[in-house]
Amino acid sequence: MSAILELDNVCVRRGGRTVLDHVSLILDQGELVALIGANGSGKTTFLRTVMGFLQPAIGTMSVFGQTGSNYRQLRKRIGYVPQAMSIDFKMPMTVRDVVSMGRFGLVGLGKRLGDVDRNAIEKAMADIGIDSLAERPIGHLSGGELQKVQIARALCQAPDLMLLDEPTSNLDLGAQHECLNLISRIHLERNLTTLIVMHDLKSLPEKCTRALIIDEARIVFDGGFRDVFTEDNLAHVYKQQDMAIFQELMTEFSRERGSA
Repeated sequence: MSAILELDNVCVRRGGRTVLDHVSLILDQGELVALIGANGSGKTTFLRTVMGFLQPAIGTMSVFGQTGSNYRQLRKRIGYVPQAMSIDFKMPMTVRDVVSMGRFGLVGLGKRLGDVDRNAIEKAMADIGIDSLAERPIGHLSGGELQKVQIARALCQAPDLMLLDEPTSNLDLGAQHECLNLISRIHLERNLTTLIVMHDLKSLPEKCTRALIIDEARIVFDGGFRDVFTEDNLAHVYKQQDMAIFQELMTEFSRERGSA
């Protein structure tokens, strides 16, 4: 497998503070990896670094085998789904309008979309299952529908790397399961390399086989998904105020391990 993303001893600093601390990892083509950590641990900072919005002060980073400052071009090959949609829901925009924004990121604002672009938009909506919502105003959607629109917008770029920042954080339980199943399906169908940032370990994609745990800006665990559920590892994610969740996870995993 070829490396899609490689970080070697990367440190990122902002305002005199280290926000990513000596991070080294390799993400190979076709992997579905979960980046797990408590709030404020450095998860979003990691994504912003991969996107090129933050630059390493120390170390090197390679994306698609390329290093250097040409992040604008590299970014076109990365599909990014943020925690919240950054549009005004009062604007008279339809679902198709919002999904189309992903293609404008490729061709450039003010440029006309061609047949290839329009086909990519329609395919993304069909793959996500929102083609029937294409003409619906964006402000008339449920939380789960909005998240599907965000994923479709990223997919119509035809990315090689998909980054998702806590995609289920504002969804109810049913919508969470639907969203995660969708992410797993699209990952396989499009042979994507996918990195999904999560806080809730109880909600992880079924096809995820590798986990990274980040704590205080450092990667403290990188390994097989089933190996995540140890007391030492979970203590990095669930602090004292989350002990009830921590104990519940340990009990559930102990039961599964005992029955395996």
